[in-house]
Amino acid sequence: MSHILIVGAGLSGVLAAHELLGAGHEVTVVDKGHAPGGRIATRTVGDATFDHGAQFFTVRSDRFAGHVAAWSEAGVARRWFHGSPDRDTPEDPDGHPRYRGTPTMRSIAEHLASQLPVRLSTLVRRVEATGSGWRLAVAHRDAPTVTTDLVSGDGLLLTPPVPQSLALLRAGDVPLTPEHDRRLGSMVYDPCLSVLAVPDDPPTLPARGAMRIPDGDVTFLTDNLVTGASPSPAVTIHAGAAFSRRYLDASDDEIAQRLLALASPILGTTSRPVHVHRWRYSAPHDDGGAPCVLDRSTGAPLAFAGDAFAGGRVEGAATSGLVAADELMQV
Repeated sequence: MSHILIVGAGLSGVLAAHELLGAGHEVTVVDKGHAPGGRIATRTVGDATFDHGAQFFTVRSDRFAGHVAAWSEAGVARRWFHGSPDRDTPEDPDGHPRYRGTPTMRSIAEHLASQLPVRLSTLVRRVEATGSGWRLAVAHRDAPTVTTDLVSGDGLLLTPPVPQSLALLRAGDVPLTPEHDRRLGSMVYDPCLSVLAVPDDPPTLPARGAMRIPDGDVTFLTDNLVTGASPSPAVTIHAGAAFSRRYLDASDDEIAQRLLALASPILGTTSRPVHVHRWRYSAPHDDGGAPCVLDRSTGAPLAFAGDAFAGGRVEGAATSGLVAADELMQV
């Protein structure tokens, strides 16, 4: 039995942890957030609750379908609608039902993490190779510059966005093979700006409570009251990649003002912004490579996983984490 350290309690990390734990390995999951989930994220502001990361997911592989069936049986996932979110008809069969967490997207990650040893609000400052394994220098989120602990293990799985994972390795002077260094160093992500707002009147979105606008400055809008995520009016507005790159470093006020001006005609109402979130690594560009990376430069297994390795999307993150767990079991 080996002890595997997992950085990130998003879907890749928690699913990999479940597989490894079920195979008899010891796992420790660390995450900088106050709650698990990564980009299947939920935020509550006052009486309003917002799913402000991934808004839904599809199921295309048998392995992932098995996990979704278990989540549905546990009451933390359900089919949301069938069809495409950029069409107004409630049902528009296109081969892929859309699923969501219930009552929120984060419910799935919370359900999985509740069965795991997860350390939240734990910021990894650097990764160190020990020769026979790995050590994480960690700090509490509220005091990020002060190392409070060293967490050791035999293997390591990194699931944050790849640029963040590489920064942790550089901080600890950890080498990679030239092949892996090239692949990981060339990975590209599009950002996404998200504005959470309380509408002044009921939004005029389709009956399912969501609309996608391909290639627009506003690309996705969700009425969280309709989806069941929020007990009170709450809308999530996602910006397109070009808009997000242009205003990524603008003030929260400017981002909210500009995005709400674009969204109001679509929503059919004005809204009051309550939070702006910058997803700097929202949409990875698929490089067509393997669904995870396993590196043995230091002698101890080091794996990378996440949606960037498996075509993006929620299912991509899940698939990558499951494959990474398979790889780590073989070493």
